[in-house]
Amino acid sequence: MSREPPVGYVAFVARHLEPLRAEVTRAIGADDGADELYPEVLTDIAAHWGWLELLRTRLRRSGAADDYLRRAFDRQVQRWATDRSWLNDDGFDVEFEVWSSQDARPVRSSAAVRLAPQLRPVRPDLAFSPIMEAAIAWWHAYESRRRRRWVAVLVAATLLLALMVRALPSGSTG
Repeated sequence: MSREPPVGYVAFVARHLEPLRAEVTRAIGADDGADELYPEVLTDIAAHWGWLELLRTRLRRSGAADDYLRRAFDRQVQRWATDRSWLNDDGFDVEFEVWSSQDARPVRSSAAVRLAPQLRPVRPDLAFSPIMEAAIAWWHAYESRRRRRWVAVLVAATLLLALMVRALPSGSTG
């Protein structure tokens, strides 16, 4: 898996981004984290893109990525519903109160509000750019695959070391 998304994946995201966002919003509601769910679907597709391209090019299954998009969407919505099933109807809200030394009344603040003046504004036309969304999802899939590979190497090295220690003769005979 390369670090940059292939052109075919970017084109796929460009074709499906708006319908996917609308479908996620319809399925779970705009206030319930729709903007957190559709990137997970795109990342899932990015992680399997090599296989999906193989199905499309070698096995002549032109709709393999579209079929997988539907399965990934259903799986992520189900996971989302399961993860939030323990919440009550009001959701789970956390509020912080910051007290200033100048007055005795609480002043509500958050890290986002304090950092906002230091951030550059994002152009609204680029907020949900297919290229940007594809690059982010691809990078998450790349990092996930890289972590799994390192864990597999570590497990294999540990097993090899354990086998080598076990194969050593125990004690001296004399």
